[in-house]
Amino acid sequence: MNAKEKNIREEILNLQKKIAEWDNAYYNLDNPIVTDEIYDTEFIRLQKLEKQYSYLLTYEEVKNSPTQKIDAKSLSIFDKVIHKKPMLSLNKAYSIEEIKKFIKNIEKYTNDFSFLIEPKIDGLSISLTYENGKLIRGVTRGDGITGEDVTKNILQINDIPKEIEYKHKIELRGEIYLSISRFNELNEENLKNNLPPLANPRNAAAGTLRQLDSNIVSQRGLSSFIYFVVDAPSHNIFTMEDAFCFLKKNNFHVVKDYKLAKNINQIEEYINNFPELKKTFDFEADGVVIKLNEIKWWNKIGQTQKFPHYAIAFKFEPNIEITTIKKIFITIGRTGLVTYNGQVKTVEISGSKINFATLNNFNYIKELNLNVGDEVYIKKAGEIIPCIIGLVNPKGKPDYFKRIETCPYCNSKLIESETFLEEYCENYNCPEIIKKQLIHFSSKECMNFFSMGEKIVEKLYENKLILNPLDFYNLKNNKNELTQLEKLGTKSIMKILNSIEDSKKLGLDKFIFALSIKHIGQKVASFIASKVQKLSEFLKFDFDSLIQYNEIGPKIIDSVKKWLSVDNNKKLINDFLNSGMNFEHISNIKSKLLDGINIVITGTLSKPRNYFEELIKANNGNIVNSVSKKTSYVLCGENPGSKLDKANELNVKVISENDLIDMLKNKN
Repeated sequence: MNAKEKNIREEILNLQKKIAEWDNAYYNLDNPIVTDEIYDTEFIRLQKLEKQYSYLLTYEEVKNSPTQKIDAKSLSIFDKVIHKKPMLSLNKAYSIEEIKKFIKNIEKYTNDFSFLIEPKIDGLSISLTYENGKLIRGVTRGDGITGEDVTKNILQINDIPKEIEYKHKIELRGEIYLSISRFNELNEENLKNNLPPLANPRNAAAGTLRQLDSNIVSQRGLSSFIYFVVDAPSHNIFTMEDAFCFLKKNNFHVVKDYKLAKNINQIEEYINNFPELKKTFDFEADGVVIKLNEIKWWNKIGQTQKFPHYAIAFKFEPNIEITTIKKIFITIGRTGLVTYNGQVKTVEISGSKINFATLNNFNYIKELNLNVGDEVYIKKAGEIIPCIIGLVNPKGKPDYFKRIETCPYCNSKLIESETFLEEYCENYNCPEIIKKQLIHFSSKECMNFFSMGEKIVEKLYENKLILNPLDFYNLKNNKNELTQLEKLGTKSIMKILNSIEDSKKLGLDKFIFALSIKHIGQKVASFIASKVQKLSEFLKFDFDSLIQYNEIGPKIIDSVKKWLSVDNNKKLINDFLNSGMNFEHISNIKSKLLDGINIVITGTLSKPRNYFEELIKANNGNIVNSVSKKTSYVLCGENPGSKLDKANELNVKVISENDLIDMLKNKN
């Protein structure tokens, strides 16, 4: 073995060890220590190295590799149960070519086949056994051979039938998950009670199902999707499509977004459409599962000790690269919020050359143990913003980059928030904050000054033509100075000046959002505008009175009052009023059919939640987040959370989306 081969062998063994640690954290501790993208990247790298250099490894090293087994154990706090049939994992494909190979293998056995395609749920695998129509056992996957008996907790999940019409003994398999809407509700409750937030839906679901106190499971509001019948032919089920029909008939939840495909073109079409389809889900999905529909071929096609050959999971290629941090620095936002950033060694992602990436905040740096000189994983978050997501070789000692304590633009001391998660520059005269606020004020989302991009605003500020928002409205008196700015012709200047004049007709909500008050987004600005009504009322309005509304919390009220306590801010409002600009609330309410009616929304509806929120608001109804005696209706979709239980407990009327539409029609 030469020096190069020794290095490759060492790299393979180190990767095996690292991935085994990640598997233990994911499967056994319910606490993933790397993102899916990092895991998939390194898993693919290990697979390729093991395939190319298998001759460098012993039989035991190949056999015990994380690529060959599910590295999970059943916990000692639960009774262990041996699965009658192993609960296997799924082999993964990252390209259409790999799916074609998967299909070619099936063609060795038959040319008469189809596929059932469905979303890959990111939850916790479960086995359910029914006897004489009654649920008698619920068992986790564990290591695929032995799982944990969590029957008591399974009985607390509302959408899992406790009794079914089918009386023969039968084993079903599926996924336990926490819906995104319920996950957000729980984190809202944790925030109100000063409890730490849940990390993500998958962790929360796994941790909940393994609670010793079944009451906690009941309160959490877990959900399920069941997708598999064990020994299906013995129950006269011969295709996956038949299995789904059987499950639906017996009141199990199955994913509604599945499709029967006859060929690779139909599979590819589903995969291409999946990113948009995924946006409509109220559950986490991390890929697409493709299963041979005809069950009779499964045994002939066979399986390994880890996965079957009749099914495969398609996951989108993890679009991350490895680079090195050259420098760490901070930027200051329009509200004074501090963002940490990294200058990195140039790397190409999705066709773009990346030199800088966000590090979010100091806690992010601390948690990932990042410092200058570190080799890191980097990706494009949402395919737009480059983001550093982890260390390639995590260090054991805490040598992360030290916190920056002063603003680089004004030398003011940076202040930590009450939660210690954020830092702010609180100097209202900080030149960077003023510049960012002016850019925000002129943006399309705010006052919408035509063609006035960041660079033009920066030049106007540098040339002292604008020092506060009101100065935009005086630019018409500085046409000569404007013409001297680079690339600004007479036509462009007139378009900008006309759009500034047009902005005087905008609503109060746009103006409030444009002021860059901390914690005031578009939605909150719109709500405040509906209560204040006119800018002339803004300075004397009783903001404490807004605490009675669900949309407003003490944090927002304190932020507005603090902003109004600054003399320069009060002067700015008065200056706008003295210039004749008294922005007013422009109502989007079409009718008052739902006047005084409080509606809570829960579950998955046929259209995005925002659609129903806007519909209710357009008819003067109120959207509230939690169910109480003051709630008029609970608008309920599929897979509702604990809000439905609360509604039933308080005798609050539950309505469907069709009921809501009919209600509006009848009132018309």
